[in-house]
Amino acid sequence: MTSHSVSMSEVSMLSLERILLKNGVLKDSDLARAESAIKNYGGQLEDVLLGQGACSEEDILAANAELFGVKTYQEWLAENSLQPISEVTNAYDLGKKWWQEQQAFPLVEIDDVIWIATTDVKDNFVQKVLARKTSKTVESVIVVSHELRQLLGLFEEVDQHLSLAADAQSLRDLATGAPIIHFVNDIIQRAVDAKASDIHFESYRGVFRVRIRVDGVMNEIDRPGIGMQAAIVSRLKLMANLDISEKRLPQDGRIRTRVSGKDLDIRVATTPGVAGESLVLRLLDSVDGVSSLSELDMFGDHLETTQQLLKSSSGIIIVTGPTGSGKTTSLYAFLNELIGDERKIITVEDPVEYQTPGITQIQVHSEIGLSFASVLRSVLRQDPDIILVGEIRDRETAETAVQAALTGHLVLATLHTNDAASAFVRLMDMGVESYLLATSVIGVMAQRLVRKSCLHCKSPDQTGPAQAAALGYAEHEKNWPALSVNKNYAESEGCPVCMGTGFAGRRSIFEMFAVNDTMRHIISTKPEQLSAHLAESGFRPLKEDGMLRAAAGDTTISEVLRVAG
Repeated sequence: MTSHSVSMSEVSMLSLERILLKNGVLKDSDLARAESAIKNYGGQLEDVLLGQGACSEEDILAANAELFGVKTYQEWLAENSLQPISEVTNAYDLGKKWWQEQQAFPLVEIDDVIWIATTDVKDNFVQKVLARKTSKTVESVIVVSHELRQLLGLFEEVDQHLSLAADAQSLRDLATGAPIIHFVNDIIQRAVDAKASDIHFESYRGVFRVRIRVDGVMNEIDRPGIGMQAAIVSRLKLMANLDISEKRLPQDGRIRTRVSGKDLDIRVATTPGVAGESLVLRLLDSVDGVSSLSELDMFGDHLETTQQLLKSSSGIIIVTGPTGSGKTTSLYAFLNELIGDERKIITVEDPVEYQTPGITQIQVHSEIGLSFASVLRSVLRQDPDIILVGEIRDRETAETAVQAALTGHLVLATLHTNDAASAFVRLMDMGVESYLLATSVIGVMAQRLVRKSCLHCKSPDQTGPAQAAALGYAEHEKNWPALSVNKNYAESEGCPVCMGTGFAGRRSIFEMFAVNDTMRHIISTKPEQLSAHLAESGFRPLKEDGMLRAAAGDTTISEVLRVAG
């Protein structure tokens, strides 16, 4: 016999959309858009909502659990404290393939009650089959697709033709199938929920895995079978408008989608390898991704220096740091302070990461001759007040930026160097004359990203002062009395909120200086002495800024040493 907590007549009085609206996870506008798509193109409401990014699979799972009066898999597992069985090949003489086809999994049998996990509690076919074979009661719990894959090993055994599909049409057919669409959507949803910055689809010999970068650290979240590689890669290429038949050359593209009702921009980069193509997806929140200057949460002295630099009508402000250190976010925070009807702002980027109203943004395309240098030269003829250069990579771009600064433009630019003082040496290595740099550069900032201590599980770290003393920073907070930094060193054990890491989110640490007359003389005559001069003039390096953050309890000493040590 079978059992549902809610009869179908009772279900008819409810509806999935009403529950989603009641729970606040679905907007009326999203529902209207989904209903319009169903009217025009057909499909099930759940699939359309997921495809449009109106809500997550977890949202729909919770709504269906409420609708049908069943428990979620996680709720059931917590209440029963049971681990699901691992061997399902011959469960109830039905075979693993049958369970795969039914998208269900036999959890356990207790007191003549068989518990199964399924992604679709509306369909009680599995319950009926088991009840008929065993004459026992069968109960369902609802599970999200990635949990089912973990339970069942859904993608472990895939027909070989999936991985061997060679022609573009075959790849396109695979990539547009519902299982692949749901898998890719699920991965993106899980990455967004984890507040990941990047998703890595990586190919090795016999292995295809998915990792996400959360707070700068890589974590594996899924390992679909190698047989699904071609279909998943092709799906992502289609979403990014890339050539699915091109596997020999790198490609770059962009995906614009909605996840849980929010707009999301995704930058896609493919790379060919000996084991197949790998892809990296950079997640860019088109709404909340850009901070204001106050949200950068600088110490007061750094904030004051930045505000004074941004009042300049001309000159170059350089932000340095490695890839992924938050340089672009900081530059756009600067721009947010400068945007206004009285100024014309133009950006030159590769790629344009944050699309911002009120700014003219230009995408570099080197493959067609649209380089940073060529675009920058044309920009100067557009009468801008402020120019943002995404990255100074070569002599021509550097010289054009200097020329722009010397002719009355405020230039914001990024540069790849280890610290702020090295910016001048790097530019001189590109071929820019030192006297031009001394005249044009008005300020330099270097930054890194450190993970923030989780607010839900952090506790006082009594060993913090001793660790700081051992590192030579026993009195470091006393060097900056105006910052009012107290000794509140913290440690975190990890909790469900931070996924056991002890950290949640990231924040920047900085070093910066405004170029004064003394520095200009040093830069133009003996630039190699700039670092020594800064050390003698009260300049606070990255590591010390990080140690101040550790003393304030914002992060840990070990994290500062990992990033800036």
